[in-house]
Amino acid sequence: MSEHQNNTDRDAFARSVTALTPDDIPQKNPKKRSTADYLFNHIRVMLLLICGAILVWSLGYIFDTLKQYDRTDQLYDGLGDMIANGLGVEGMFASPSSPTTPDYDASQKLSGEDIEQIGKPSEPVNKEFERMRNILLGLKSKYPDLYGWIVLPGTVINYPVMQSTDNDYYLDHAYNGDRLAAGAIYVDYHCKKDLWSNYNLVVYGHHMTNGTMFNSLDKFFNESFFRTNNTVYFYTLDGMFTYEVFSFYETNMYYPYIRTIFPNYSTFKEFSEEMRDNSIFEVEGLTFGDAERMLTLSTCNNRTDEGRLAVHAILVDAYLAPS
Repeated sequence: MSEHQNNTDRDAFARSVTALTPDDIPQKNPKKRSTADYLFNHIRVMLLLICGAILVWSLGYIFDTLKQYDRTDQLYDGLGDMIANGLGVEGMFASPSSPTTPDYDASQKLSGEDIEQIGKPSEPVNKEFERMRNILLGLKSKYPDLYGWIVLPGTVINYPVMQSTDNDYYLDHAYNGDRLAAGAIYVDYHCKKDLWSNYNLVVYGHHMTNGTMFNSLDKFFNESFFRTNNTVYFYTLDGMFTYEVFSFYETNMYYPYIRTIFPNYSTFKEFSEEMRDNSIFEVEGLTFGDAERMLTLSTCNNRTDEGRLAVHAILVDAYLAPS
């Protein structure tokens, strides 16, 4: 092809491009969005909103939980220290009776023998009981629902024990009445006020994930702990009571391990033997006499809503307050 022909073709192409109008250029039709596309986008937006709401709720829940843990520590740590540190026994004994007319003139007439007799307790003094009794009296004057105090060495269980007119109030209230997710340690409302009058004293506590309240009952899954840290101390205004753990197992809320009412001792004895046989660890040679008393500790197992952990302890020693 000659050079002249090439130039002619290029000029013709240039003139054709220059002469093009917008109508001569084919338009690309936009792709129509289907109903499925609209639905997908709508669902995606909704999921993003839901995820955002869940994230906000989760952060709020975590923050509130941490606040609850901190509040629990503030409320209970001080009380535990009060018991652990002893407070001393000076000035903690029951006060002797005062003269019937304690005015100045009457007091001047008292002989040394009278004063010695006034200051002498009528019964031998148990210093540990008097120390605990005065602590409990001080607490009960502020918190009338106080039942006693429980201590399980080797754990954080060192708490006041409450009792209400139902088993719901102290699920989410502290001993002082404050709203608290950890609640309080409390006695079943079916139990009698006098500890000694109960065949089976049932005590509840939450299984808190931060290790407080009755979370420490998990330690009984360890056989060594079960056999060596098995003493529970319970103090009331009526006396001091020492229990030894003889049974630990997992159960559910429908199993009657928290039974508190028995028509006679024989029925209670059968119940005790059943609780003993439930234990994941055996206490050899354990038999029940004719006047046994039991302490039952109950908490959730934190795996299912209905799951429970049960600890049973038998009363091995008691000091009853002088009447």
